[in-house]
Amino acid sequence: MGLESGSVCINCENLKDSFRCGKHDVDVDLDNVCSDHSLKRSISKSSNCYNCKKFETNKCPNPSFAAEGLLCFSWS
Repeated sequence: MGLESGSVCINCENLKDSFRCGKHDVDVDLDNVCSDHSLKRSISKSSNCYNCKKFETNKCPNPSFAAEGLLCFSWS
């Protein structure tokens, strides 16, 4: 069985931390999708706070929760 990634809002680069679409200014759910989807290829199953360039910097949006093994929507 082959697996594929869907073009859903959760992996779109327009998704903001608050689950709001930055392009259309609407709240989205995990399974929403639109024709303006722009895949955020940087996130993978090995992405986590420890290998995020924002980890332990003033750009980290959740410094009190950030830890190795965790992932947030601001990973970069």
